[in-house]
Amino acid sequence: DVFLKMPIIYSEIHDVVHEIKFEGASTEITGEHIEDVLDGIRAKNASKDIEIIGVYPKMFKVDDLHEVTDPKEMVATQSLAVDAGVITIERSVLINILKCVESSGVHVLDVYSDAYNYQHILSPTEIELGTCVIDIGDQLTQVAYYERGTLFDADHIKIAGSDITEDISEELNITFDEAEKVKEQYGHAFYDLASEQDVFNVTQIDAESPVSFSQKDLSDIIEGTTEEIFLEVFELLQEMGLNKINGGFVLTGGTSNMLGIKELLSDMVSEKVRIHIPQQMGIRKPEFTSAISTINSGIVFDELLDYVTINNHD
Repeated sequence: DVFLKMPIIYSEIHDVVHEIKFEGASTEITGEHIEDVLDGIRAKNASKDIEIIGVYPKMFKVDDLHEVTDPKEMVATQSLAVDAGVITIERSVLINILKCVESSGVHVLDVYSDAYNYQHILSPTEIELGTCVIDIGDQLTQVAYYERGTLFDADHIKIAGSDITEDISEELNITFDEAEKVKEQYGHAFYDLASEQDVFNVTQIDAESPVSFSQKDLSDIIEGTTEEIFLEVFELLQEMGLNKINGGFVLTGGTSNMLGIKELLSDMVSEKVRIHIPQQMGIRKPEFTSAISTINSGIVFDELLDYVTINNHD
């Protein structure tokens, strides 16, 4: 059994309000009532081409009087309403990915979007003030902005770690595989801090003798592409209507392992910057952030709906 995480690409985010009525009957709210009001949002989807893959509550309202994040055990007589975010994806994309995953012999328990998942790596202060998560992976850079305790918007850009490797390969005239090794061993994203003394040898394509380069030479290539990634992220944030990120930026994903990447972004913005590294034993690398966040999403929803199934988490 697996949780399936969907990348932000092909996804859209909407705000929806829905309520269930109690018609004057005094009712203690349970996880089943919360599930009913969230399922009611899914039932509103009338499109044959779009599938809802995420419904996340921003705020519940009990009897149109009390606003809470978890209404369980409260008593209502009139209604339970939810102001929720809805994440949708093209149905054909979802079906094809499900078929691919299940053909490998596993069963999909539930589907979660990375757009929602990243909130688990933020502190309560960060998620309240307004913080941007930048997950730089191999093929995709995902961007999610959270404010006032919940997801505000999310998007992606198609420049990521492999583009840095491609540029190294082209500029140094070496194979992609060798460029990847060089990036991992000697890569530095901030030219000002890169070393001229740290020297490495590579075998160029169609050449017999090794050629030497310094970390400074390599950084000159890496900084340009990484800077391009951040500039495109800034454009996305402007399109979202965001000009100030009060809670700062959180970098994660495999590419954030690179030396100097925090310093480069810090040089480009006035807000604070940190790199998120998971704290679980054995997986303390930022490339595992997205997977761990997916598991956290599953546990959070089970707790909210009041039927945590520990066996599924073993």
